[in-house]
Amino acid sequence: MFPTGAMSTMSLVIPLHQGERFIAEAIGSVLAQEEPPHELIVVDDGSTDRGPEIAAAIPEVSLLRQENHGPGAARNRGVAASTGELIAFLDQDDLLRPAALRRHREALEGDPAAMISVGRQRFDLLEGEPRPPWQRPELLGEEIVAWTPSAICVRRTIFEAAGMFDESLQATSDLLWFQRVRSSGVRAVELDETLVDRRVHAGCQSADASTIRREMLEVFRRAAAVKRERGA
Repeated sequence: MFPTGAMSTMSLVIPLHQGERFIAEAIGSVLAQEEPPHELIVVDDGSTDRGPEIAAAIPEVSLLRQENHGPGAARNRGVAASTGELIAFLDQDDLLRPAALRRHREALEGDPAAMISVGRQRFDLLEGEPRPPWQRPELLGEEIVAWTPSAICVRRTIFEAAGMFDESLQATSDLLWFQRVRSSGVRAVELDETLVDRRVHAGCQSADASTIRREMLEVFRRAAAVKRERGA
């Protein structure tokens, strides 16, 4: 299905929830990679639309299903099912640029001590869509270093150092995980290259504003607790 050989094997995980509008294009950007992953895992997180049906119809996709527990739980399920030495992620409404996975692999193979490769991202507001309130207008069209799931690739051993995604958080499990990665002291490689296009639209954020605010406070509380423990 996908090429294998002397290069590090790579799995790519896409969490899917109510993503019928975008999932085919997201998967297409994976299949169009200069170096496609050796396996592509889509984890349906309790969708009620046609997203899982669209993904299942693509031969290269391994589709897993679960009840709705949030993107963190979906990413964890995909990681647990994966077999690659390297693991990349993609959100259902994002697009990888053609060289993305090759550049991540080269970065990690070129620095054996590094456990995470971080690329840049570009935010683009979809035509006809209102700007969501959480999207800072000055970032639209900008290409910035992105500690976000769609712009990273990791060695699977990173989860031994930083743990898995926190499944108790619906909207901010990735933010907490990145904080744990940084506090764990693992080596990162930041690439000066835009590897993912983030498609901004009103439905990007699956959680409501009150949930996001509550979870952000919880993330900050946990981060402060870790700093206190390390300073003790």
